[in-house]
Amino acid sequence: MSGESISSAILTIASVICAFAFVSAVYPSVISAGDPIMSRTDAMGDQIMTDIEILHEATGAEGTEIHVWVKNVGCKEISSGIIPESDLFFGEAGNFERIPYDENGILVPGWNYLIEQNKDDNWDKGETLRIKIKLVDLPVSGEKYFIKFNTYNGVSEEAYFTVS
Repeated sequence: MSGESISSAILTIASVICAFAFVSAVYPSVISAGDPIMSRTDAMGDQIMTDIEILHEATGAEGTEIHVWVKNVGCKEISSGIIPESDLFFGEAGNFERIPYDENGILVPGWNYLIEQNKDDNWDKGETLRIKIKLVDLPVSGEKYFIKFNTYNGVSEEAYFTVS
């Protein structure tokens, strides 16, 4: 009878060790399998909370500039550090190009921005971004132009307008 107790104890201990070894081997795989799903969920949530609207376009004082006002109408604030990661497309309708960001305002073509009504260093909900696009050539009066602003996370807004 005591032999049966010892055998049962040994089998119980061996079962616990096997179960622990199995969990130790499988658990990291199960946890890491969920990481891409969580990452994609976070990215989708970021996109859902981000929204912008192009309010107005106008030619600048020098004639080779276009000013565009874009409002943050989403629930998410956008850090000014990642605004330069946005893409800006501009040109005649059907013949537009990506305009590179230029922090110093030297590149032609190039764009930079100013956050109007700025309370802090972020582009908060309700604040307007004034984008200044420097162009190589003067915009043609009466010609139809296309602009598209695409934020760092893929949310975009586009508009067509004519220069008067």
